[in-house]
Amino acid sequence: MQQYIKDSSKSVQEVVDTICEKASNYKFGVLHIHNVKETLNSKGVEFDDECQILDVCNPGVAKEFLTANRNLSSIMPCKISVYSKDGQTSVVMNPVEDLASPIEKSVLPLAKTTQETLYKLIDEAI
Repeated sequence: MQQYIKDSSKSVQEVVDTICEKASNYKFGVLHIHNVKETLNSKGVEFDDECQILDVCNPGVAKEFLTANRNLSSIMPCKISVYSKDGQTSVVMNPVEDLASPIEKSVLPLAKTTQETLYKLIDEAI
């Protein structure tokens, strides 16, 4: 699996905020943001780098995936991770097409389109 990885000169929070702001332009919504650093620190685990994972979803795509095969729910919603390491902000996403392929081949054209749309969103956010 070839992950989609992009670096950004923006801060983690700036990229996250931009994805949240622009997602609706691509017919996606941000369902939840997991702030990994805050969660780990609140559990007494020291973690210094920023890491936020966004759960994003397009309701139409979700319905088509679930109608085709409910097992696709295991790869939903799509996740976009924004993190910092050594002062560098990066964004990473696993390809929807690769995640869907072993579960349900009939959705691969939609998975590819969805993946390309999310790549455009990421490119705009960075």
